[in-house]
Amino acid sequence: MGAGNNRTKKTGRQAKITPKRTTLLQKLAYIVKPFVLYMLVKTAAMFALAIIVPSLPIEGITAWVEQNAHQLSAVVNGAASLIAVCFLLGDFLIEASTDGEIDIDKSVLGQFVGFLKTGFWGKRTPHKMTGLALCVLFGASSALALNIVIGLVSEAVSGAGNPILDSQKYKTVETIQYSVPVWLGIVLYGLVSPVVEEIVFRGVLYSRIKKFYSVPRAVVASALLFGAFHANLPQFLYGTAMGVLIALCYEEAGCFAAPVLMHMSANIFVFVMSQMAAWTAFLVAPVWGILFALLSVGLFIGIRKY
Repeated sequence: MGAGNNRTKKTGRQAKITPKRTTLLQKLAYIVKPFVLYMLVKTAAMFALAIIVPSLPIEGITAWVEQNAHQLSAVVNGAASLIAVCFLLGDFLIEASTDGEIDIDKSVLGQFVGFLKTGFWGKRTPHKMTGLALCVLFGASSALALNIVIGLVSEAVSGAGNPILDSQKYKTVETIQYSVPVWLGIVLYGLVSPVVEEIVFRGVLYSRIKKFYSVPRAVVASALLFGAFHANLPQFLYGTAMGVLIALCYEEAGCFAAPVLMHMSANIFVFVMSQMAAWTAFLVAPVWGILFALLSVGLFIGIRKY
């Protein structure tokens, strides 16, 4: 008896019994809780950083903040996202499928590093690497196709005298996003944002929804949450559509690298293309929307094969 107690004290771990979730309210609480936590922590972090930065004991900091308000807002948003997602790593590690073992006696950060080594890529076979390469191309082509389609719809609706997609919130977000230098935009929108958002929406939310409902329902529900997260109509439409495609890519590829790489590719491609006015004006046409949509279909078929 004494030896058993000593072993318990030494490991500090006890079996945890979780009641079975049967009611709709219990299921919703289990699914939505990580997202609510993420949003609360992110909001608090953004508020704290917005107070701390202008208060730094640096000469001219107030004037610098005013002159670089948009760029600073983008950086603060990225930093707050990284802070907030750290609170979800434990849930993510439980939900994400892995290949190999993770040492649960390590810290959460240590376990996450272990996941990146063993479970992130899945089995590194030639077929798997080819499939992931197709995911990268799929992200770029589908992102461009959706941007063209939404842009054309927006012009058509606005031309009819009903500027429903002419969102002031979206214009503000767009101004902030494209105010940063290209290198910083690639870091924030091509690296930080995809990793954080995939952990939240596909790694945790999609995986939890799929425990209770079918894959199609989980795909749609997680995509709607992803679209609503952007908080304006144009990005809601784009985010929901991309959310569906990314979740399908995750489901078909069977490893977490697939949605992350697809999301990175989509964000980087759109951001870089948006900095090139000549190419943007050339590509925004119905024929290109159709061509990139067909290319996306072909790439997805290829992903399913691999």
